[in-house]
Amino acid sequence: MRVTLGGYGAHVRGSLVVLTAVVAVVLAGCGTTVDTTKQTFPRSTVPAGQDGTETGSTGTPKTNDPALSNDKLRVLDPCALLSNDILSAVGRPAENQVEDFGSCANYMEDKDGKDLSVTVYVGETINNADGAFENLAGLPGFVSEIDDKTACFVNVITSTNPNLGIRVQIGGQGDDLCGVGRTLLTSIIDLIREDPPERDEKTGSIADTDPCSLLEPAALKTVLGGAETESSPYTLHWCQWLGDTVDVGLWFRTGYDPKDSSTPGQPIDLGNGLTVYQTSENEGSCRMEWRHRSTGVDGDDEIIEVDFDNSQAPAGDNGCATTAEIAKLLIPALPKP
Repeated sequence: MRVTLGGYGAHVRGSLVVLTAVVAVVLAGCGTTVDTTKQTFPRSTVPAGQDGTETGSTGTPKTNDPALSNDKLRVLDPCALLSNDILSAVGRPAENQVEDFGSCANYMEDKDGKDLSVTVYVGETINNADGAFENLAGLPGFVSEIDDKTACFVNVITSTNPNLGIRVQIGGQGDDLCGVGRTLLTSIIDLIREDPPERDEKTGSIADTDPCSLLEPAALKTVLGGAETESSPYTLHWCQWLGDTVDVGLWFRTGYDPKDSSTPGQPIDLGNGLTVYQTSENEGSCRMEWRHRSTGVDGDDEIIEVDFDNSQAPAGDNGCATTAEIAKLLIPALPKP
């Protein structure tokens, strides 16, 4: 299964191993320990702040605010959150660069003319939430800075069980990157609450679809040979079904058509005119990718990725037959392009 977070990527066998590996890369040097199996607030934080009651920058921070629900965050245009009005408070904005359905970047200059990179991630898993004691725009938050102070990560938790939220990543040579991140994140949260900028709806787009809603549990269990799994979002566009020995991942993202990749994988005909591209890097582990919809923008097509991993696969079983059955189960539930 593949993870992309904060500009870093990794291919690692097994979902839980992936999460640990990627978060460790992103937070390396931040002086924090991440426990990916623990995604709850300490009791002193959560019970007092889950009712969604509006709060300011002081007092008890609140999470699970209806204005910041997962369904509402999923439909946001992340680049519209990095508006000129918001970015000009910290420097001279450049042109926004969309990175994925839930992320956007701007490589600009700060007020002193130094390079400043800003990236917003909407609906990300927020690990290390038991340290979210700072009140950021009325939400539980925390800040991590790498040792040389050239990058800062400002996080808020918008919903719990699991902990999902919004992250602003700041890079550059300025004197107070974390201060910049706090300023921007506060303005972004205020914008979402007051006038949420939604992405333009496109016929058949998967951008606004909850991937966790698309695989019917009983049918998936049958495809998995009776194995029990539990679904959980890793981002608002990526769902995982985790079991004792089998994991399934469904990721909606943007990118180039897999057939045009330098290593496109093996083409597989799934019927009804659909060709997917299959890769198996480890025994019992298989990935299938295909273009769901062309956007007409090079490198910005809508891509679907299905991953399957069986840690106890029989010898010689690469898991791709099961992955194909999962894909066939998924396809009828997808929006029609």
